[in-house]
Amino acid sequence: MSHGFPRNTKICQVPYLAGILCCFFSVLVQAESVRADPNQPAMEAVEGQPLAANVKRLIAALDYLGAPLSKPLVQKLKSACDQRDANTIQRLLNSEVLCVVSLNPEVRTKVARGPARAVLQQGGFTPFVVKVINQSTVTRQLRISSPQAGPVYSGAALNSLKRQAQTELNRNVNTKNAQDRFLEVELFQANPMTVKLSGLEVEYAIALIYSHESGKREATLEFDVGAGTQDIGFRGEVPVLFDVQSAVPVKLSIRDYDGQPTAARLEFRDQQGRVFPLQAKRLAPDFFFQPQIYRQDGETVLLPSGKLQMEFSRGPEYQRLTKEVTISKDTSQTIDVPLKRWVNPRDYGFYSGDHHIHAAGCAHYDNPTKGVTPRDMFNQVKGEGLNVGCVLTWGPCFDAQRQFFASTADRVSEPLTVLK
Repeated sequence: MSHGFPRNTKICQVPYLAGILCCFFSVLVQAESVRADPNQPAMEAVEGQPLAANVKRLIAALDYLGAPLSKPLVQKLKSACDQRDANTIQRLLNSEVLCVVSLNPEVRTKVARGPARAVLQQGGFTPFVVKVINQSTVTRQLRISSPQAGPVYSGAALNSLKRQAQTELNRNVNTKNAQDRFLEVELFQANPMTVKLSGLEVEYAIALIYSHESGKREATLEFDVGAGTQDIGFRGEVPVLFDVQSAVPVKLSIRDYDGQPTAARLEFRDQQGRVFPLQAKRLAPDFFFQPQIYRQDGETVLLPSGKLQMEFSRGPEYQRLTKEVTISKDTSQTIDVPLKRWVNPRDYGFYSGDHHIHAAGCAHYDNPTKGVTPRDMFNQVKGEGLNVGCVLTWGPCFDAQRQFFASTADRVSEPLTVLK
């Protein structure tokens, strides 16, 4: 029986050692998962004060573009900025990052997908946050492009539908890869953002992305800081699967305080406060520098499906009212807009007017338009409840606007809404 003892001992030792190895490997796996989340952008060493200044401008720019970050996130970011806590700032913004662009010391550009949801709204420019890791400290202009991006404008394009028409025209003229041109991309580099990189090791930029198609669409985003700066092996580009939400045409039934059809000032926002139709780079009759739009009775507005808060009025003589509207993408629908006055100056012999409206001030692009047309301005004048609107012009818009000069009221005028 003595020869059986070692055999039994050996048999007992095998599962004992296997258990130790399993525990050891389990600890290794857990430690590795804690060490880094591959789906999150890495924390980079950077001074807190300049990064905080960049992020404060980012917050202001997104708000200006009608795509604000959530209020709880903004509060946390502002607190981290005040404390100049670079790590916390980066950690808080990680979930908002669509792409991470890295510049190595040799100024080679590579890009990786960030964790932000790639959701677009059809027919409008959606802002996305881009994180830039700049190991080269160059101060060049960051650029974005895509093989799926076609020409932006066609002559005097007046709305997003003409963008789509231009894409269709390109498809007929040049069929090579034209079927994939459904996208427009650019970086928002106007104030309060900057045209060039600052040279800081970490900073954030804003990409504006537009699609005239809806549904699931894959596009390749490419970044560089000049010719020949993309990294080798296609590392300067990244494929992104976008979920493009359909734009639903919704008809508006706008009634004045006396039941007559009229125009109104309208503002649509979702629960996060994002503006619809998307505000960035709007074309007339809607303008990018104001969250509201103006519509006449019977006209339509393109909105996303779901619940939105609608604010409606007709200038300072009217009550500013709100109501929740639910947009369905499966059925046609009409939104009732019942306006209410709190005062009517005409009852006392007074008429409302604005004698100093800048057409040039509305020149949000050098091309395709310089200023706005009388029809576009008329919607604003009537939508604000003005009886008289006088449009001025100056500077770069003069040659384009002089065609509308006249000694009499413009022909778009109505008896109680006169445009000069």
